[in-house]
Amino acid sequence: MGRPINKRYMGEPTPGGSEIKVQFFNGTASANGWIVKQLGSKRFRCTDGTDIADCTLVDHAAGLVAGEMSITVKDDAGVATQVTKISGRKVTIATGGSIKWNFDDSVVDDAVEMEEAGDDAVMTNADDHDGI
Repeated sequence: MGRPINKRYMGEPTPGGSEIKVQFFNGTASANGWIVKQLGSKRFRCTDGTDIADCTLVDHAAGLVAGEMSITVKDDAGVATQVTKISGRKVTIATGGSIKWNFDDSVVDDAVEMEEAGDDAVMTNADDHDGI
């Protein structure tokens, strides 16, 4: 599995917290949520606070189906991309590159910005990660 994600990045969003935001299929539709438990480098238990699903990380945010989830990050140029694998402090992005991640929106840190699940401005089901 590689180095697991620190548990402080999982769980119900807290004010000013740093829980990772995910998009997952909750049994009915694609929904914003967070990670409850890491099951592998590409497998996670996700929830939106109501529904829970074991999901595999895929490289698209739109059109998620049962058992799928996505994580979107932003690079230093502000370009959003999909995560295909996450472990420890690095992600593999859709282009195949491995890069460190953090929650900082700095444009000069050579890391991708992970979106926080507790950000009320983006925690709506209508959000498809267009404005992260």
